[in-house]
Amino acid sequence: MSEVFSATKKGAFVIHQDTHVGHVVLKVKDLERQIAFYEDVVGLQVIQRDEINASLAGKGGTRAILKLEKTANELQGARSTGVFHTAFLLPTREAFATKLFHILRSKKTVDSPLEQEPRFTHFERFIPIARLDSASDHGYSEAFYLYDIEGNGIEIYADRPREDWTKYPGGSNPLNFKELAELADFDTDGSIPATTTIGHVHLRVANVLASTKFYVDVIGFEEQIVLDSAFFISVGGYHHHIAGNVWAGENNPHPPANATGLKEYTLVLPTSEALEEVKNQLLQNNVEMNEQEQSFSTIDPSGNGIVFEVLS
Repeated sequence: MSEVFSATKKGAFVIHQDTHVGHVVLKVKDLERQIAFYEDVVGLQVIQRDEINASLAGKGGTRAILKLEKTANELQGARSTGVFHTAFLLPTREAFATKLFHILRSKKTVDSPLEQEPRFTHFERFIPIARLDSASDHGYSEAFYLYDIEGNGIEIYADRPREDWTKYPGGSNPLNFKELAELADFDTDGSIPATTTIGHVHLRVANVLASTKFYVDVIGFEEQIVLDSAFFISVGGYHHHIAGNVWAGENNPHPPANATGLKEYTLVLPTSEALEEVKNQLLQNNVEMNEQEQSFSTIDPSGNGIVFEVLS
């Protein structure tokens, strides 16, 4: 990704610059195991739950950033559209370092993600380091990646100050573990802060061109990077609020309703007027919607659900 982020908006309509991702809803087969994973590994806590639903936030948080629904009875296909990863944005580099080293140092075993079982056939459960898929310094942010029990991708990251983004090379470079170790709290219980948010959602899409046309020309996001196989878009000059890729193949189908994975994610607008502007924009482009009193929902060209709502 480039070092400098600037809008290259093609269309006339631009969504409100304070729009952000609110929460992500995942359909799951095993609610108890998924709750345990997101609590023990990611560091979230349950703030509300019943027999089929659980809402989670950072420690002490009151606004859900992840919702789990026990509505699936089969696993999503690897070659399908949906979520590539949900990106949890930590508020500080210290919080990021603390969480990274908590993952690396934890001696508690975790149930293996199903898609990794063929790689670890001699273990029913595997050592904690195998939770970690990869880690990178992207220049504008530092991140590490893992998968939950049912194969949904996760990114945990912290942004560098925006004024420093051009001081670091872009792309994917090794993390500076020495610097991060000096910042980490090694007495942590593994929880992540209440101010943790969903910084962005990275999707698996069927077609990059159709997706960017929808998100940029219809919804009003601004292009940051658009490649043949992936796109990164945002508002307000952020590196990306939404990304999408076709790395598992083009024109893959959307999973059936009873499959695990992404149900929907929310885009939060700051005012009712801003919400109405987006709704009118979708109406003008003949996009089908389901309307509620303070929100409306639709699906993108790859079948990924989006709910637009007002900050409450």
